[in-house]
Parts: sequence; structure tokens; C-alpha cells
Amino acid sequence: MTMRLKLSIVYGIFAVSLALAGCASGGAGTQPMDDSANEPIAEDNVSSEEPTVSDEAEVPKDDEEHEQPIEADESIMETMTCDLFDASKSEELTTMFGYFDRAASVEVGEKDGDTWWVVIFEWDGEDGVVDLREAYLTNSLEMPSYRDGMWIELKSGDRWRNVDWDHDMLVRGQSAFDLAWETLVNS
Repeated sequence: MTMRLKLSIVYGIFAVSLALAGCASGGAGTQPMDDSANEPIAEDNVSSEEPTVSDEAEVPKDDEEHEQPIEADESIMETMTCDLFDASKSEELTTMFGYFDRAASVEVGEKDGDTWWVVIFEWDGEDGVVDLREAYLTNSLEMPSYRDGMWIELKSGDRWRNVDWDHDMLVRGQSAFDLAWETLVNS
């Protein structure tokens, strides 16, 4: 076997393993891809309790609710406020999600006694252009520790599939998501 053939085989295996691992990252203005390599990592030096980061919350009892796409409502978005912040706001958030460049949070509303927010984190690449955005639904922004609540990743595609809310609350969630996303894109 020639050296060239051996190298071709090695490069081919490497390329296939990258493709299978989902190592492609989104460019500026794209929504985050579905890869678990970018899930938050909790370090032991901040708190002994790890955050509840979940890809799966309660599975909806009625899948028909999720068959229709959830669309933002402009009139709801007009009543919402988006707060921008950076990693200097919280060492705890930096420990949980890494050193992000910017983030936006929008309150969705109250559900079952908890207030929920959409939070989108943004990381710039070496060239200063946005390299990655990750979105979460959380009920922990008013808690003593951000680790005390739930953080549900809102992945691309059917981002609400793991959220057991009625249609009206999902519309509020999508409205909050769109407002946070647009604010980051335009900041």
C-alpha cells in the first residue's frame, strides 16, 4: 500500500468521524446546530450542585399541539423587554456556559408558579464575527443561584418539542425567543 493511499484512508476516516460527531458550526446569523459538544459544563469550584440542563422536559401529552408551527406574535413582542448582558454579569453563568461575549434575556411569563425566560448566549469567533448562539428556556433567573433552576436547551428545528406548555404559552415563548434573537443580531 502506498503512502498516498494510507493517508487518503486516514483522512477519509477522520472526515467521516467529524461528520458523525456533528462538528460543523454555524456561521454568523445562523441558528445553533444540534450538537451536544456545546452543552454547558459545570465546574466543582463554584457550587456542589450542578445545574439542571435538560434536552428533555416533560413530554407533551398531546403531540397534535406541536404539529402546527409555533410562530411569534408581534403584539406580544411589543410588550416584552430584552435585557442584554455580557459574561461580566455573572461568574456563575460563565462557569456554567463558558465565557460568552453577549447574551440576551426576555421574560416569557409565569407558568405553574415559576417565571420563565428565554436566554440566548452568543460567542464571537477569532475574527470578531458571531460564531455560535445557543438558546435556553430557564426558570432560574430570579433564584439565589442560577444552578437552582432548569435550563432547557432550545435547539434548532422544533425547539419547543421538549416543553409541555399550552399553545398560548408556547407563542409567548417563541415571541421571547424572536425578540432576544433579533436584539442580538442587531446589537
